[in-house]
Amino acid sequence: MTAPRSITTRNALLLILLALIFLISASILMVVDWGARRTMRDLSQRYIEQSANQVQSEMGHFFGSIEEFLNISRAWWEAGLLDYGNRADLQRLNALYIPLLDQNRQITSMMLVRDDGLEYLLFRDLRGGDDYEWYNRLVWADRGPDAGYVVRWTRDLNLHSEEPLPDDAKDYDPRRRPFYTGAALGTTHWTKPYYFFITKDAGLTVSQKWHDQASGQTKLVAFDLLLRDLSNFTSKLRPSPNGKAFVLHDDGSLIGLPADPRWTESAQIREILRKANNQADSDREATLLTPDDLDLTVVRDAVSAWEGSGKSPKGVLRYKSGTGYWWGGFRQFKLQDQSLWIGVAVPEGDFLGEAERQRYWVLAVSTVAVLLALLLAGLAARYYSRPLEALAEQSVKIRDLNLSEAPQVRSRVREIRQLAEAQSQMLTGIRSFSRYVSVALVRELVRRGEVAMIGGKKTSLTVLFTDIRNFTRIAESMAPEKLTQHMSDYFQLMITALQRESGTVDKIVGDGVVAFWGAPDPLEDHAAHAVSAVLTCRRLLRERNAEWEASGKPALPTHFGLCTGAAVVGNVGAPERLSYTALGDTVNTASRLESLNIRYGTEILVTESVVAATGSKFVWRRIDRVRLKGKNLVTDIYEPLGEATQVSDAARERASTYEEALRFATERRFAGAVDLLDTILTANPDDGPSLRLRAMCRDWIETPPPEDWDGVTRLTEK
Repeated sequence: MTAPRSITTRNALLLILLALIFLISASILMVVDWGARRTMRDLSQRYIEQSANQVQSEMGHFFGSIEEFLNISRAWWEAGLLDYGNRADLQRLNALYIPLLDQNRQITSMMLVRDDGLEYLLFRDLRGGDDYEWYNRLVWADRGPDAGYVVRWTRDLNLHSEEPLPDDAKDYDPRRRPFYTGAALGTTHWTKPYYFFITKDAGLTVSQKWHDQASGQTKLVAFDLLLRDLSNFTSKLRPSPNGKAFVLHDDGSLIGLPADPRWTESAQIREILRKANNQADSDREATLLTPDDLDLTVVRDAVSAWEGSGKSPKGVLRYKSGTGYWWGGFRQFKLQDQSLWIGVAVPEGDFLGEAERQRYWVLAVSTVAVLLALLLAGLAARYYSRPLEALAEQSVKIRDLNLSEAPQVRSRVREIRQLAEAQSQMLTGIRSFSRYVSVALVRELVRRGEVAMIGGKKTSLTVLFTDIRNFTRIAESMAPEKLTQHMSDYFQLMITALQRESGTVDKIVGDGVVAFWGAPDPLEDHAAHAVSAVLTCRRLLRERNAEWEASGKPALPTHFGLCTGAAVVGNVGAPERLSYTALGDTVNTASRLESLNIRYGTEILVTESVVAATGSKFVWRRIDRVRLKGKNLVTDIYEPLGEATQVSDAARERASTYEEALRFATERRFAGAVDLLDTILTANPDDGPSLRLRAMCRDWIETPPPEDWDGVTRLTEK
């Protein structure tokens, strides 16, 4: 019997090790390849969803700002600012609206209409070239054509010409226009696309019609939006380097054109949109072009794939167009009973090209690593103990968050060297992480053992929320690199001021900061520390904003909301991801107070619990008594004027006068409240709370509140 062939232990171990390395390497390559494909698919879906959401948000701002101006105009007219009696009022109305149309170029024209046939029209007339820019038309349908006239103004608002109504406008009656006939009293009305009277271009008109109790007349305010301007907006949206954004009407026609080399200028877009208006009839429902009409293959294929999937308003789909694959998404955008669909189409290569390259690099590196492992598998390991002890000692330092430089661990053993490099990278990562989270806070939580479990404790805190006013507009006006540096300077100023007053910065959410006082360590007078910190932030921001504006950077006006009360503070989240934060009604109230600053025209608002907790250290002005949405409890809200030793007698007197006016209003003595508020606004015409309360008192004089009104402002929005 032949004895089996012998093999040495070294060779046996070597063969086993080689087989193990081969199996592990092959498995890694398979998992990496499968994971890369899945990551690319998930990345595609997330990217298209983010792009569609971004375009939807920008569209909401595009249309929403027009509706805001509509509401403002109604308030102006109800306050008597838009009454038209004779030609002397023409320049006054122009002075109100020309700056508004200059700042919001998507608004082409605006109209004020009364039920006696009067229409005031202000129109940016591009037909004038360099001769004139602004066009007024005044019409009294009930008085005949001789009562109307046309006025043209130069760009710097000098009179260019004045003449009677043109022949095509002599039988013009604004009450027969779509924006008037389709509008119901008391609602905001968007017309369907139709051809405008003067230019014969297609557009939308938004209007608001109401019955004015004071004059007994029916009045209407309207703004025109050219589809050309909407297409100017959508054709410049780039969700990716080669992506497209567009807007569909519910009938499948294009109301907002995507980017295309055939129309890069506004005049080209106008000609494209006018091709469908063969009859050139005004007030006729517009005939719009479809993706097929314009030979937009990518858009047509996206719509076809979307319709084939059931027209899901939140779906993300992958489809083939031409020789490549695209990802598309659609979001519904409602204008009253009309449905617009925001579409986004992005070629797969725009965001998967780099992912594909990374996948190939991973596969290549993994292959090289397998080959190196095979070459090194037969080498004997030496010098284990000394480098392992050094690694263990360094691991203890990392556990204790000792971020000092550690001596480099050297070894000829590949695994130990890799472990040393990984530990060094871990230390580098923790140093980077310390820029996001306070190391002292983490050490304290580790000492208490709170990182090992989810939970918290109920304690008294003062919570702060901040937000930059009009940040979206600011962000859109700056390059990403400049915006990032600008915000870095801003957050450095804010966080330094908050931490100087012992504040714990919870998180940075977008352009806002969330902080609290009283945890993790107890803090006496935490409310006073919070108010001092906020006042310091406001003072420093005013100084810095002036410097930024002088250097050509945008100012960053900030709103603050403070609330003192009970909250649960501790570790929340999931076992794999924890966050040390505060929860509860006190946190929600602080967030809502921050957003109320826009309503009241203030920078800082606090609850009465903050005032009660700080005693007489600060001077306050009681702004209003409110009931927040979803709450039964009524609370007073206050504005801090400053530390008691630094507030002037004049400021105290104005605060006292405002509070007396607020009391008068609560007691239904509206005229007396208006008189008091006028004295404040004479000295300080930009005082937001006084302007708001005076406008409300004037409305209450015209339309008194119900008998059971208790003077409490009930907030219906969070």
